[in-house]
Amino acid sequence: MNQYVAIIVTVLFLALIVQFTVTHKLKDRYAFLWLVTAAAGVIAALCIPLLNRFALWIGIAYMPTFVFLITIIFILGLLVRQTISLSKQADRIKTLTQEFAVLEKKVLDLQKQTEGRESK
Repeated sequence: MNQYVAIIVTVLFLALIVQFTVTHKLKDRYAFLWLVTAAAGVIAALCIPLLNRFALWIGIAYMPTFVFLITIIFILGLLVRQTISLSKQADRIKTLTQEFAVLEKKVLDLQKQTEGRESK
């Protein structure tokens, strides 16, 4: 029974990701990652007995602990990836702000020059 619930939940998650991708609520760059994650969830739900045996083989007596461990590692990986992306965006914003300030200064200088020529 638990396996059926897991399969239903993961298939619904996969359908939700597909729907977000089709309606462009999820960017293509991230859609692939989430589609692979959802597909891995479906496969894991189908292979619960195999996961139980694998968890015992590596020394984890309670399989949900193994699932939580994998989930935490995955979430940490996502957080690192998002932090790197956020750092790159902050650098880009800083560069754009500096370039904008330089261009604004040039425009103001040009306006002053044209005003000086018109008043003569």
